[in-house]
Amino acid sequence: MGTMVVGFRLGWDAKGRQATLVLTEAGVLHQCTGLLGMAPRPAKPHAPVAPDPHPVPRQAARLRKAYAALTGRGYIRQLIPPACVRLDTDEHLLHSHPYGPHAPRPHPELIEEFTGAAPSRPGSLEDALAAFYTAIGIAPRPRTPFPPGAGAVPQRVREALHTLTGGQALTSAPRRGPGWTVTAAEVRLHTDTANTALDPREVAELQAALTAWLRHQQRTGPAGR
Repeated sequence: MGTMVVGFRLGWDAKGRQATLVLTEAGVLHQCTGLLGMAPRPAKPHAPVAPDPHPVPRQAARLRKAYAALTGRGYIRQLIPPACVRLDTDEHLLHSHPYGPHAPRPHPELIEEFTGAAPSRPGSLEDALAAFYTAIGIAPRPRTPFPPGAGAVPQRVREALHTLTGGQALTSAPRRGPGWTVTAAEVRLHTDTANTALDPREVAELQAALTAWLRHQQRTGPAGR
């Protein structure tokens, strides 16, 4: 019968790490991590909270959050772009109360088949989730509207906006020293000793300065530093 899934694999080149996440039509989120070029190690799957009449949308929100967290930590290379795929592998049956002794077991065969079947063409997580919803017969989440000309909006910006629209925060990678947190309500800069929220005018000025800096770097490259 097979299993319909949606997932992705991201790589962190600087650390030589990779992470793969796969969400199934039963609402089970499988994941594995490991070194680049090595067989990944499957972790304990995340089952939907029982009883849950809408497990897939809730688990899809968890998938979005994991994608944002991974890219924020440095997993920015799409080894396998987000994709919806039908697998030949049958998913392990899910118990009516999937926790404790009935919690789902790691399913490395499912992840392995996904990595072999997923297309290599570029794709966004939102497009893959929309295709997944359609394939399993549920209504996709309404897309966040973009203004005219939004086709030029970078994919990472579009995914960040979806994260904010879903009520989640965007954060800088954990480290000592300056950092930032962005929510739908505010932009906050923080250090080890201070925590300051910016007003809308200051946010606009910071955005303009950072946009100019990025474009300057693209024009000049390392020699311009």
